[in-house]
Amino acid sequence: MSSTKGSGLSIAPGIPLKLSAVVGFLIFVEFTSGFVQGYYLPLYGALSQRLGISDADITWFVTLWTLSSAVCIPVLAKLGDIFGHRRMLRVAVLAVLVGVCFVAFSENYALVLIGRILTGPLSVWLPLEIAMVHDRISGDRARRSVGLLISFLTIGVIAGMLASGVIAGLGWNFTTVLLVPAIVTGLCMIVVLFLVPESTARSKSTVDYLGFLGLGASMVTLLLGLSGIQKFGISSPQVLLTLFACVVITVAWVFWESKTSCPAIDLKLVCSRLMWPPYLSAFLYGTVMLGTQTIGTTFLAAKPEEVGFGFALAPGLISLLSAGLTLLSCIAAAIFAYVARVIGMRGVLLLGVCLGAAGLLLLVFFHDVFAMVIAYQCLAGLGFGMLMGAMPALVAEISPVDQTGIATGIYNSVKTLGGAVGGAVFGVILASTVGPAQGASIDSYRLVWIICIAALALCVISLLFMRNDKAPQAAKQALETDLAR
Repeated sequence: MSSTKGSGLSIAPGIPLKLSAVVGFLIFVEFTSGFVQGYYLPLYGALSQRLGISDADITWFVTLWTLSSAVCIPVLAKLGDIFGHRRMLRVAVLAVLVGVCFVAFSENYALVLIGRILTGPLSVWLPLEIAMVHDRISGDRARRSVGLLISFLTIGVIAGMLASGVIAGLGWNFTTVLLVPAIVTGLCMIVVLFLVPESTARSKSTVDYLGFLGLGASMVTLLLGLSGIQKFGISSPQVLLTLFACVVITVAWVFWESKTSCPAIDLKLVCSRLMWPPYLSAFLYGTVMLGTQTIGTTFLAAKPEEVGFGFALAPGLISLLSAGLTLLSCIAAAIFAYVARVIGMRGVLLLGVCLGAAGLLLLVFFHDVFAMVIAYQCLAGLGFGMLMGAMPALVAEISPVDQTGIATGIYNSVKTLGGAVGGAVFGVILASTVGPAQGASIDSYRLVWIICIAALALCVISLLFMRNDKAPQAAKQALETDLAR
């Protein structure tokens, strides 16, 4: 049964607001997040021409956004727990609005990159929204609301990609084309300023500035090292030095966090019996889902007459297949709460993992049969959609009420880090084997898929360590008692 945690909900004194309307406004916010993320994807070539930069240089457009997101997620999520989730969401939306305006009006690439750094807080919108949802409602209704948020995030990505392609084809001034995300984000800013109520729960901890600084430095050095592996090779001095610096910073950060009274990240929470299984699972499925995105495209585009595998699909057809997988993920994320009524949250997560693994098995044994590739897309879309919906909902459900923001923020971060690690490792594997046309061989693709299956098998094992979700409130209270000691 779902329950409402707050009463007298209003956006201002004397102006009542239905809870369903609040969820609807948050859905629009998350649609905006997806729209902005998807809008730039088809425009990389045009951006390179406008700015007079190379294809290699444009990769920083993505890399700096990823680095900024990695730093912003835990920081703003924790500050949301302390000062209010709507307050931090307003800050995050304003930063993104300024960032997309920088991108639209700047003809200097350095200023464009500053704009991309400012859009990093885009990734923390979802954890803050989930915290606001769980501040007001719980149980089945909260699960359905989280599922809708994630579904509309994905729908927004598709809408952004389609919109940018259509608008860029109209022949408008390119600055005008780039202003579209600013207009949508401006509408979102109005919604967050006037139509979204503040959360009521507050953490009593103080801001651990040194802890946040160490966490940011650790994540930045890790992501820079991982991105450098594909460009320079794992044995290059700059990569090794960067990864070594990451290890040193991380060890020092863990020591500091374990000693300070109000840590930026509560390591007792992260390592608790209740929380570590979903966090480890998020890292593992992020490795598979995010780490194989590029690999899936190159496999479908490979020409069998040249390399002995692939289907020589045109970019348009590959986009359609990707859109189909994304739509299935939207559906699965939206309905996971109904499935959880029957088999429980752990059952939903196990089902999602098993569907993804089954699809990868089809690729390992039947990668030369196009119908089996389609079957993989269907299984992976449904499986990963269930994981995308159920995992953050579960993390928010079982986390202490005053740490919901940072708990879901950590989930987002470890999933992203999993994708970065997977992308780096899989890139090295594909580069290490050479096929008939001096490219990756089918054996390297098979090895990647087998590693992904192994990662999902470990995900199953970690989920089996989860406590029974038939009594989530009792488990949550036990966790809060342990953390208070």
